[in-house]
Amino acid sequence: MSIQADPPSQESPPPSRLSRWLAIAARLLWLELVGAYALLSLYVFMRRLGGLDGDNPGADFVIYYAASLLTLAGDPSAIFSWPELQQAQTSVISGPVHYLPWLYPPPLLLIAAPLAVLPYMPAFFVWVLGQLALLAVAVRGIGRAPMAILAAFIFPATVTNMLAGQNGALSAAILGGGLAILQRHPIAAGLVFGLLVYKPHLAIVLPFALLAMGAWRTIAAALASAAGISVLSMVVFGTKPWAAFLATIGAGTKVLEYGSAHWSKMATVFAALRLAGAEVSVAYAGQAIFTFLAIAAVVFLWRRGASLPLRASALIFATFLATPYAFFYDLVVLIFAILWLGRTPADITVAAGGRALLALLWLAPVALWLLARYSQIALWPLLLAVCLLWVLLKARQER
Repeated sequence: MSIQADPPSQESPPPSRLSRWLAIAARLLWLELVGAYALLSLYVFMRRLGGLDGDNPGADFVIYYAASLLTLAGDPSAIFSWPELQQAQTSVISGPVHYLPWLYPPPLLLIAAPLAVLPYMPAFFVWVLGQLALLAVAVRGIGRAPMAILAAFIFPATVTNMLAGQNGALSAAILGGGLAILQRHPIAAGLVFGLLVYKPHLAIVLPFALLAMGAWRTIAAALASAAGISVLSMVVFGTKPWAAFLATIGAGTKVLEYGSAHWSKMATVFAALRLAGAEVSVAYAGQAIFTFLAIAAVVFLWRRGASLPLRASALIFATFLATPYAFFYDLVVLIFAILWLGRTPADITVAAGGRALLALLWLAPVALWLLARYSQIALWPLLLAVCLLWVLLKARQER
């Protein structure tokens, strides 16, 4: 009788002492970098709270509060009149005011109109905390609470959005939350997606993804939701705000095309090209190319049935590559892509490169804004394109 030797073990050898020390050193270095970055972020954005240069708390929130004042005074359409809106903003703040135009469709008034029932600062905190609550609910859909919620709250884009008093956490909760429940509750996801009617430029890629997926119930629910909210805004505020909004679309386009003070705060191909000195026609041409490629990439992924984390992340990246109009506060939704990609199976992750890319994406909302502001070089399109290509590679490895 012959005795066969045991087959060689297939288990991986235990990590060496050197590799363990390197891992510990890498974690310590990462903590130091995060700490230094947190201090830098605190310094930069304390300025927006008035702690360093006298700006008013929630400098951008004044536009929502002023719109509420005009609406409660009985003329919602006045928010689209620059002289009246400017006067309302002046009445809110005692000191220098960063005057802002109202460029949103009337449905946003449904949540902004009640703000002036409260004094300015309480209204500001209700606005901020309400958005954080909605963001927390949306992030729970990923299934990684409470750490995921904490990550969403301390994400630099979330912090900057809250300190500015903007609405990026609201749009992130809508888009990210809808994507999170899409597979389990397609009709509910459509109803959520329809809420983006107040910010349609962030839904530019979504219809193509849903069509590629054949998500007809979701599409029908989204259309019904958007139509219902639009009709509700007409019932509550009348049709004059809609007529005024349509009449001011051209003014909003001029802000995009010639508002050089805003380009460094934007995360789009169009703004990057204008910041670099390109003519309007060249910037539109470059934007059109990226829009086409971004939509094509999303359609490819959504048709082939890639996993939800990859499909959803690709859609988020493609949204900012496809739209010509998106500001720093709109980037809050990137936290959903970071959380999804951070949890994908290890066997389809290019470990070192993937972690580095996600770390860069985490730091980018402040780092790239500072770079664009002081060097006139906007790298958001490059970073987002690399992220989208990475997702495409991961989807290929998934098969």
